[in-house]
Amino acid sequence: MRIIFFLIVTFSSTVCFAQSDAEVFRYASGLAEAFQDAANKVIPATVKVISRLRTTEELQSLQAQTPAIRASRDRRRPGDETGTAMIIDPRGILLTNNHVIARAKEIEVELPDGRNFFVKKYRHDPETDLAVMWLDVDENEELPYVEFGDSDAVELCEWVLAIGNPYDLDSTVSAGIISAKGRSLGAIHRTEFFQTDASINPGNSGGPLINLRGEVIGVNTAIASRTGAGQGIGFALPSNNAKWVARQLYAKGKVERAWLGAVTYAVTPWEAKRLNVRPHIGIIVDYTLQKSPAEQARLRTDDVILSFNGQPTNAVYQLQRFVERADVTKTHRMEIIRDGKRLELSLAVVPMPEAAPTLIGGNVESYIDNQLGIHVVQAADSLLNRLGIKGQQGVLAMGLMPEGRAERAGMKPGMLITKVNGTPVPTRAAYIAARNASSLSDGIVFDVVSRGGTASQVIVKLGE
Repeated sequence: MRIIFFLIVTFSSTVCFAQSDAEVFRYASGLAEAFQDAANKVIPATVKVISRLRTTEELQSLQAQTPAIRASRDRRRPGDETGTAMIIDPRGILLTNNHVIARAKEIEVELPDGRNFFVKKYRHDPETDLAVMWLDVDENEELPYVEFGDSDAVELCEWVLAIGNPYDLDSTVSAGIISAKGRSLGAIHRTEFFQTDASINPGNSGGPLINLRGEVIGVNTAIASRTGAGQGIGFALPSNNAKWVARQLYAKGKVERAWLGAVTYAVTPWEAKRLNVRPHIGIIVDYTLQKSPAEQARLRTDDVILSFNGQPTNAVYQLQRFVERADVTKTHRMEIIRDGKRLELSLAVVPMPEAAPTLIGGNVESYIDNQLGIHVVQAADSLLNRLGIKGQQGVLAMGLMPEGRAERAGMKPGMLITKVNGTPVPTRAAYIAARNASSLSDGIVFDVVSRGGTASQVIVKLGE
């Protein structure tokens, strides 16, 4: 009986495993077909961008001197950089990252079907690292183009595909999920990003991140890497933001933004306890700039902004997005918590001044310390006085890369850095010199002064 029982159990298990394997195969096949259908919709409209740092004439001269350099259709030549773009209009209008073409003297694109076109003009927005390009196409020639999806509807863990030309490998498709939303990057401060584990590498920049319906929900823009190559963490600019910027560049030649003039930061658990509010609900006003709409609306330090025109603002990028697209001809509503009480303010935003950055202190000298993930600027005494920092010289920490070394070590926006490893840093140049003389392996000690004049030290070490 034991043998019979064993055989029955074994047979039943075999049938069960067979059914399970069949189900897994059907599921895998269905997912693969969904990937294929989505990719096939977008690949024809995803192009290779060849940015030439030298003009055709310069390259021809170089070819005459160096016979080993072959004809102009060679993919990689001295002075070439490659990236990706997507066609967003059949008349030959493309969207890509600004950094893909920023240094180019001549731009050529190559379609997957082998056709080549030159870019006749482009417009760019460094604030979001986006650019719109116009191809030199015949009037009767129609090109394939992508369809945009609603990036606001994208969910965490949703399947996505990244398409582009990494390492000059044409029309490469990688799959992954949305691993986080609302990420910030220090160098690109006017948009949030999707984080994805779909493989993104150099050359993918400017290419589409798509959902399983074949809709573009993001523009692949950056990677997080210690080596310069992809390591499983990529960032894509949401499509709704990209569409808004592209429309402005197409219609007006530049991006017109509204301006509030308030520096804000997140409601962390510590700040929530200090202000007696709920953590991660709303954002805190650090300070307002002189003669700004925020100052005229009487926003104060430590006000917690809950909403703008009824739209909740639980992250800095959300308020930024709502404000920059606000109508400058209308009055807007802002709900805040001040000293434990809910209040509603009315305010009128204004067009962002051309020289908005100078409002943080005259002719601003800034520097992005990528190794530590910190953006420092020289600030005028007037701004330091508003922060309650008097009689001090240094550079101001205006932006921090999330999870960067500086943030993890305890650096906060608005801190004044007065010394690096004991060396005074009254200017941007002094900061750069002191940082070049420092070593992460030995540890870097920052003398800082926080809002209100409190002095302390922040120590950054390798591996932290």
